[in-house]
Amino acid sequence: KEPDPEQAAVDLVVTDEVAGDGWKTVLEGSDETGRSVTLVHEDSPGLRRMAVFDILVNNADRKGNHVLAMIDGHRHGVDHGLTFHAEHKLRTVLWGWIGDELTAEELDGVDRVVAGLDGDLGAELAELLSADEIASLAARCSILRSTARFPGPAGEMPAVPWPLF
Repeated sequence: KEPDPEQAAVDLVVTDEVAGDGWKTVLEGSDETGRSVTLVHEDSPGLRRMAVFDILVNNADRKGNHVLAMIDGHRHGVDHGLTFHAEHKLRTVLWGWIGDELTAEELDGVDRVVAGLDGDLGAELAELLSADEIASLAARCSILRSTARFPGPAGEMPAVPWPLF
């Protein structure tokens, strides 16, 4: 599915209005009036790449409004610097692919990060991050590469940042 430049990539909708094809459900709940609502995000290759990136960098703050919709359908992710921590802190609204296999392109991206850590990328990151943070990045790459699947959070409910948007 190609992204619709007029539609938010992440949205909170009344549960009865969930679009189905082209959308992934993250979680369900109730709003302040008691209506059933569902947090959804689009099912697009670009957003999948952003989710893989978030896993690798341990993004602790991927909110719905941190996915910017461009008029050409492209999505840009906003990073507030809550990344690369050595401890697991992944909190994101992009949990819709839990358990899904990574594509060959996504695995190639992980491989490029791993290769880069032994070269220029590693040298540049060493000026910005601690040795523990870089080691944790390498470990996340290794785990993601070996499982080749989108991970889920620890616990029953997806770990999402608050507020969601």
